[in-house]
Amino acid sequence: MATETVGGLTVEHQPPAGRARHLPLLLIHGMWGGAWYWESYMRFAADAGWDVWAVNLRGHHGSRPVADLGRVSVRDYLADVAAVLEAIGPAAIVGHSMGGLIAQMAATRPDVRAAVFLTSAAPRGIVVLRWPVLSRLARYMPAMVAQRPFKTRDEDAVALLLNGMTPAARTAALPRFVPESGRAGLELALGLLAVNPRDVRCPTLVMGASDDQITPVAVQRRIAARYDAHYLEAPHHAHMLMLEEDWQPPCRQILDWLAAHT
Repeated sequence: MATETVGGLTVEHQPPAGRARHLPLLLIHGMWGGAWYWESYMRFAADAGWDVWAVNLRGHHGSRPVADLGRVSVRDYLADVAAVLEAIGPAAIVGHSMGGLIAQMAATRPDVRAAVFLTSAAPRGIVVLRWPVLSRLARYMPAMVAQRPFKTRDEDAVALLLNGMTPAARTAALPRFVPESGRAGLELALGLLAVNPRDVRCPTLVMGASDDQITPVAVQRRIAARYDAHYLEAPHHAHMLMLEEDWQPPCRQILDWLAAHT
């Protein structure tokens, strides 16, 4: 795996093993994350012939440093994805969590040939937040309203994001999460970002996870209905499927669907 720079963005690149498929695959991370958490999926996809790229969105892990991360919008992150797409050409995309909503927005582009929304944040019109989530996220609202960078407490991250991971995997992952934009967090929390489903013309897949606490399966089914997308559900998995034990079956399902629709 190689680290490359595209338009000031730090991008991880895993070339295909053997004969390459005709489209590259671009992976988009979620809040507080980075390209690092896609490593298992990247190697698995490369072994299946995909030329795989994973972007670090601006302000994350040294990628396109910004003067004020707190004021970065989700549409700024969408511009980062657009910059990578323009560099690598038409592609299939997979977005996780906030990256799933970015992928929904990017799927309106003609150079996106298929899109997967994995335990995804929702567009405007689909309510996501429930009391167990609100009770934990309320403490971060001042930072979001003030458009300051913020990071979740470890106990909140474990309860909402990492509940499907082993203790050892949690211990390894928690130090790698980084501060996130308060503005982007507010846009997601208040459901401010609209996507016109008529503008999404490529094949789409939504994957939910049965034990997801922050973007639950009820929300994922509504996202799938919004786009008339194919829907799959990963049993015994939570929000961070790619870092959980037995991560291969959901990844294989995603790759099989992409192979059939590109």
